[in-house]
This record gives sequence, structure tokens and C-alpha cells, in this order.
Amino acid sequence: MNFFKAQDEAKGKTAKLVSILILAVLSLAGSLYVLAVIGETKLGLPLDWWQPRMFLATSGLALAVILGGSLLKIVELSKGGSAVAASLGARLVSPYTTDTRERRYLNVVQEMSLASGMPVPDCYVMDGDDTINAFAAGNDPKDAVVGVTVGALKNLNRDELQGVIAHEFSHIANGDMRLNIKIIGMIAGLTALAGLGYILIRVGLSSKSSNDKKSAWPLALAGLVVLIVGWMGMFFARIIQSSVSRQREYLADASAVQFTRNPKGLASALVKVGQLARRPHEVSVAQLEAQHLFFSSSGSFLDSLFATHPPLADRVLRIDPSFSADLSQLSSTVSANETELADSPLSGFNSRTNSFAPSLPGRIPSDLEIQEAVRFKGKIPTELRAVSQEPIGAMAIVLGLILRQDPVLRTAQIDSARSLAAGEVVKQTLTIKPLLRALPAGSRVPLLDLAMPALRQLSATQVSAFRAAIKELSVSTEDGMIVMLIHASMRRYLSVAPDTLGSQPNVITVPNHFARVLSAVVITSSESPMAQQKAYRLGASVLGLEQSMQSMLTPEQVNLDQVQESLGVISGLGVNDRRSFVRACGVAMLNDQQAEP
Repeated sequence: MNFFKAQDEAKGKTAKLVSILILAVLSLAGSLYVLAVIGETKLGLPLDWWQPRMFLATSGLALAVILGGSLLKIVELSKGGSAVAASLGARLVSPYTTDTRERRYLNVVQEMSLASGMPVPDCYVMDGDDTINAFAAGNDPKDAVVGVTVGALKNLNRDELQGVIAHEFSHIANGDMRLNIKIIGMIAGLTALAGLGYILIRVGLSSKSSNDKKSAWPLALAGLVVLIVGWMGMFFARIIQSSVSRQREYLADASAVQFTRNPKGLASALVKVGQLARRPHEVSVAQLEAQHLFFSSSGSFLDSLFATHPPLADRVLRIDPSFSADLSQLSSTVSANETELADSPLSGFNSRTNSFAPSLPGRIPSDLEIQEAVRFKGKIPTELRAVSQEPIGAMAIVLGLILRQDPVLRTAQIDSARSLAAGEVVKQTLTIKPLLRALPAGSRVPLLDLAMPALRQLSATQVSAFRAAIKELSVSTEDGMIVMLIHASMRRYLSVAPDTLGSQPNVITVPNHFARVLSAVVITSSESPMAQQKAYRLGASVLGLEQSMQSMLTPEQVNLDQVQESLGVISGLGVNDRRSFVRACGVAMLNDQQAEP
């Protein structure tokens, strides 16, 4: 699955949305003007189709209400995925929950985080909804959240829940979340006219005296006109929802299968969605506005007319053609067995992941081979997984990952860190040190990802002090790459300030930044200098920059601060350039047929 292409397409959808919104605003403004002109005849005025003042007044009203409603909603939801979850009435699941179903839910989300290479999002549950549904929301992966209905937790077994969560993670990876927030904002604006019309009617009809009634009924009439136009706005809102969402759902289904390597799990979940959809259930206004966010649609009449999701049978057959497309003929037993709730250790789907076939010498591996080779296939011990769930333990994991091998130097590091959390961090680090030393290299970054949510529970002052301490303690650590990843992760996911990465790069210096990062990659992924040089040249050839990237940096020349600076420049490039660079790094890393050093 090409996530770069998917994200590029998601950006292209924004232009389509703007075009539809402009058309909708013009149509609603024109309709409001026509109805207002006709309404004047009820007041005894002659019919005059061209009234500039009336046109400006009605157009201004429509524009102000629609854009104002949209902006207010977008500003409200720009606070992050937690704001969207709150608007849907969802409840944050505590990482310390003892509920068996919620515990399984958290573990599945962690698994998907490892499988997709994305940070672990906060998890929410919609307690009042017995249907099977889920959503992902946020401005970017940094503030993303995922949520499920209580019906999903009750009725899905582990494989099915895994498929549903993988579907939501693919929305995060594909860049759909920000697009979805814009859609919610547009829908709120387009439907705001109906709310204004309803208010005007209520005010006009609430007058008590006869004199007030005579002067107020024109207000009620105006409210009726605005309400009718507002209903038209709802029509356009549903068009916007349906025009953008359907193909994104097919893409998310395909991505979910790629993450889990288990098409039957997702297909079975969709079947259960179809079975429960026949049961009556209530849908809130907020859920209707955000219907395109969900794993499945509400099943209402309007939804069948302007469907935000493809038909369930079509989705099932695309995922697994062996399934029956006639959902009515399938078993109605939908609840998850209690015996299935016993959770398994966090893993990288090792049993379902195809092994990577080494490339022939001189052959550049395909994108699929690169993705398969770098996929997390290891296991994280249950003890470390438990420690990563709370702030002290998460800090201990980060500290443990940068400890030196030399006993004297390691002791000096530990002594310097004793001030962190009154010594509790060091105490925890010493406890888990044997587990960290036995951890395979390929499991270090996934473990770091698992620790990030707990670190986000720290206050801004605590985060600042911890980052400063880690920066001081990580000087001259043997594993420079893990140090760089730790700093990059903390800067990206723990900083409340806007990310400074991604500024517009100077085209002339881009090859230098490519060379710096590519050198760091091959130094950490290949052992011998000869293999490093070969891998570097191979990566440069993939970029087509053999001439401008002739010299690979030596290990002594690779400065981690400069590498992070170069990563910031590269992140500001266009999607095609970033895709090419990621591919070049993957090809170089696999030059020795191994994804790990």
C-alpha cells in the first residue's frame, strides 16, 4: 500500500471539497434570495426579480452563517482528536483499566501501532452505543485518537477487533483525519442555516399580544425561508460526505489487511456490522455530522441515498472473496465468546507475516519487499509492556535505552540521573535493565513508541526537565541512532509548540541533506566500511544523484543534531521526493539482506 500516494490524494480531495463548498454557498445564497423576493409579495410589494440590496443582504447572511458555522466547528475540533471524541460523547479508557474487554482493546491498539509504525493513540469508548463501530480523529498522528463503541467490544472477537482497529489506523496513515475534520466543519456550516431558520420561527411564533403577532409574523416567514434553504444545505452536506468517503473506505480496508495479514478478521467484523445494523438504534446529531469518520454507517434512509460507506457486501468480497455476499444468510451469533477475551502477549503478527525473501545480488528490492523486511516481527516482553504504561516506567525505558555498555560510564550515567522523579526512575531502570539488554535491536524503537503515551501524561515542566536530562546523559552513547530517534520522538510527540520541522528547503542543498541522513542509515545498518560504501552508492543511485552525493560521511562526521536538522529539511519536500528518499533508505538498508544491524 502506497501511503505517500494516499496522503497526496487526500490533499487533492481538499480542493474538491472547496469547489463543492463554493457551489453549495452560491446555490444556497441564490435560493435564499429567490425565496426572499417571493416572500416580499406576501407583504403586498410588487414582484421585482433584481434587487441589489436584497441580493447583498441575503448573500451576506448565507455567507456569514455558513462560513461562520464552519470556522467555529473547525476551531473547536482543531484542539485535536480528543475534542472530536468528546463531541461524540466518547470516554477515555484508562491505561490502568482492569476491564477485560478494554484491556484487550488497548493491547490491540498497541499492536496496530507497532504494525503501522505510528505512535500509540489515546483510546476512547462510546458507552451508549451497542452497534459495532469505530473512528479515528485528530489533526495528525501526534494528537490522534481512536474510539470504538461498547458494542464493538462486546460483539467482536480479537481478530475482528484487530481488523477494525487496523482500518482506523490506516485512516491515520493515509492522512484522512485532517480531511475529515474539514468535512465536519463544512457540514456544520451548511446545516447552520437550518438552525438559524428554526430560531427565527420560534421567536416569531412566541409573540403573545396581537400587535406583536402582526409585527412578528414576517420574522417567522423569514425564518421559514431560511429553514427551507437550510434543508437544502443538509442536502449539499450529505453530497460532500458521500463524495469523499467511499473510496477512502476501500483504501482503509485494504491497508488494514496489509497491517494484520488476516483478511478474515476484518471481513467477519463487517459481517457482524451488517447483522447488528438491522436492530433499531439511535444516532445523535454529532454522529450524523461525523458519519464519514466511522468504520461503518448508520444504515438510515438518507445514508442509503447518500452513502458515506460502500455496501458492506462489496467491502467483504473485496477483502475476502470466499465470504458469502448475502449477509442475511449468515449466522446471527455476534457476541464475542468470553474465552476469546484472554489476551495474548504483544507481538508483531509473526504467525501471519510472510518471510522476506532475500534479493539477488545487484537487484533493487521492490517497495513491497522493503515494507515486509522492516515490518516489526519481534515480541516485547510482557514485563516491559506493563512498565511502559505509566510515566515513571516510560522514563525508565528511555533512560535504559541510552545506558552505556562500559560499567564505569554506565554508573556515571545512573548517578547523574538519580534526581529524576526523586530517584524512582533510576530504581525502575535498574529493575528492567536485564530485559532491555536482552531486547533485540529491532524491538527498541517499537518499545519506545509504546512508552510515548505514558510520557504525554507528564506536565510541561516535567517533560522539559526529562528531555534536558536525556540530552545530557546521551552524549557519546554507543547507539547513536537510538539516541537520535529518542530525541526526535520526544520533540515530535511531547512538544506543545508547533513542530518546526518541514520548512521550505533550499533546493541546492537538498542533496547534502540526503547524503547526511543516508550516511547515518547505512552506518547503523551495515557493519563493514566496504558494505557501507556499497549501500550508500546504491541508495544514491535510487535517487539518481550519484554525482551530487558522491562522498559518504564517515561515522565521525555524522552529527546527530545535524542529522535531525536534515530530517527536518527532507520533511518539507514534496510527497514524491520524500517517497523517493524513503525508498532509497530502504534499498540501502537491505543491501546486506538484513533489516537490522
